Amino acid sequence: MKSRYIVLIVVAAIAGIASVGFGVRHTEYAPQWLRGKLKPPRETGELVILTLRGPTTTQDIPQAGKDRDDTQTGFEHDLATLFAKELGAVPKFIVMPGYKKLIEALRDGRGHLAAAALSPTIDLKKEFAFSPNYRLIQYQLVFRSTEPKPKSLTDTVNKRIAVIAETPAHDILRELTGDYPGLMIDVLPHDTVPDELLKRIEDKLSDFALVDSIAFAVGKRLHPELAAAFNVGREGKVAWAFSPVADYDLQSSSVLFFNKIRDNGTLNRLIDRYYGHVTRIQPIDSESLLEKVQSVLPKLRPHFHEAQQLTGIDWRVLAAIGYQESHWDALATSPTGVRGIMMLTEDTADRMGVKNRLDARESIVGGAKYLQLLRDTVPARIPEPDRTWLALAAYNQGYGHLEDARVLTQRMKLNADSWVDVRKAYQKLGDPEVHATLKYGFARGHEAVQFVENIRNYTDIITRLEKPLNMDISHDLLLNDSSMVTPLKKSQAGSDVSVSK
Repeated sequence: MKSRYIVLIVVAAIAGIASVGFGVRHTEYAPQWLRGKLKPPRETGELVILTLRGPTTTQDIPQAGKDRDDTQTGFEHDLATLFAKELGAVPKFIVMPGYKKLIEALRDGRGHLAAAALSPTIDLKKEFAFSPNYRLIQYQLVFRSTEPKPKSLTDTVNKRIAVIAETPAHDILRELTGDYPGLMIDVLPHDTVPDELLKRIEDKLSDFALVDSIAFAVGKRLHPELAAAFNVGREGKVAWAFSPVADYDLQSSSVLFFNKIRDNGTLNRLIDRYYGHVTRIQPIDSESLLEKVQSVLPKLRPHFHEAQQLTGIDWRVLAAIGYQESHWDALATSPTGVRGIMMLTEDTADRMGVKNRLDARESIVGGAKYLQLLRDTVPARIPEPDRTWLALAAYNQGYGHLEDARVLTQRMKLNADSWVDVRKAYQKLGDPEVHATLKYGFARGHEAVQFVENIRNYTDIITRLEKPLNMDISHDLLLNDSSMVTPLKKSQAGSDVSVSK
């Protein structure tokens, strides 16, 4: 009888361990022997994606009214999400603490694929299958621009070059030590993010750093005193790596997916969304912004917060507009008569109920309500962020010229609902042969483009430095306080009837 009880206890214990194993098979911490084999998305309806945290992969950008799980963003994050949607699956992201851990997790089959700006090196291709390439990667030597620019790696001998452990940049430097025996590699922990790498150079803890050119372009806006000296190593290609548990069907689906998004322009639009504007800002611009975020913005922050509460537009976007318009100078006045932080015309101020354009609070609230009005006039079918970018162009030059640009975009056989395409048409609004055929005539379209691109950059910077305003209601559900707003007339705003739905 005793032996029977012992057998039952052992069986129960094994069953308990097995059930625990199946319950934690997707976590990073479960031992390999406890994990069940990951099944294909077509069976589970879930695509498990391994990634890294960083400006070119995925990062948490807090937004009002959204939980943390809904505020993840980034090029790799959005690209993989589109792929999951194409498969009819739900994306599940597992953010690994570093490159080495990512490869280990991929090898162990803890995800279907790794979307982490991986370069399909010879060694990795021996282990993993890869998707088609979707962008290029080039590493650059970064230095402090206040010091002499190194002309070659010879100038870096006996100086410290910082890299993140077990990354391709680390591999490149290790290979180069044979040709440059004096190279001193300053190896940072594998969970270091690119921004920390750049700050290390800024703080003079290391002399140089080896950084992916796109990651540097994104990070440079917060570190304007840094510059790229020259490229190191060959230009590489970036692709997704598939784990051993990913079947051929999933791999072949990625080929169809990338062919589709290349052909319909989705890939180019996504690249432009995250990287298209980062090179269109001068170091002096970001230096001035960073200084004023510390010295001027704290006094204006309550007004921007109030403006968000009234309109639902993220206060950091509104702050970026105010900086672009006046560098947050409440007394700013232009030769054309626009005035105040948000540089409102007298007509716009009257329509928004602003009595004193030089009053900081009135200007900020009035400008926010005007942007809200323009955004609500943009066709509701247009998704974010394009809807806001188009509204910003209208804020700069009027809704009529935006409508002209969209009509011209359609004539050019491009997407009139996409800022990337409308931006191309805006550049032509100053051409006499073109604007003569449009309803609202001549406009300095390139200025509207620069206006929007600057605000995109300023928003990125402010968002990384400033916290969101905590709100319990999302942007699209906020009721508008229209007591100070006079609706746009069709003759003022233009209509959407000339643009195909």
